[in-house]
Formats: sequence, structure tokens, C-alpha cells
Amino acid sequence: MECPNCHKSGNVLKRIFSRRGGSKTRFCIYCNAEVNLIYNWNKIFLLIAAIIVVLIVLNIVLQSVGWPGITGGFAGGLAGAVIAVYMRKPPFLKVELVSKQKKKRRN
Repeated sequence: MECPNCHKSGNVLKRIFSRRGGSKTRFCIYCNAEVNLIYNWNKIFLLIAAIIVVLIVLNIVLQSVGWPGITGGFAGGLAGAVIAVYMRKPPFLKVELVSKQKKKRRN
């Protein structure tokens, strides 16, 4: 994710937008700009379906070769990790700037 105001970005482990109080919007930790995160759920559901199909095909291929296949826990963990990483990328998430911060914030 990248802030539309200051153009700083985070990684998978570091989120740059935090929620304050009971508001539905989030704030950038660097420039204090107010943003709204809009998820494209149709594309996320297509991503989930594609990951499930790939895991089923992989399991069938492994079993046809004679190997034991993929366990449910490993497949679920792998699918969850891939979905969590990819759903924060630009095709699946839109970051909308609600309001800029008037004064600069020093870190």
C-alpha cells in the first residue's frame, strides 16, 4: 500500500495506515493524511477461487505421481498467506485520499 499524499509505502509486515478511535477511515502514520481503503471484493473472490483450483490440481498431480499429496492444514495456511499478501496489492485495493493534513508532522 502506498499513501496518496506522501507516497511512502509499507510492506507485508508494516502497515502504514492506522485506525484511530471509532472512525471508519484510516490515517497515514507518516503524514497523518486521512484515507479510505476500498477493497475490490469481486477480484478478491476470483483470486480465492483461482488459488483453490491451483491447490486441487497440485494435489491431484502429486497423488498421481505417487506422493502423499497436500494436507488440509498446509493447503489452508498456504492459501491464507497468499490471499493476505495479494489482497493488499493495487488491483485488489484502492486507497482514496479523504483529506490532507494541514500541517507537516515531524517524525
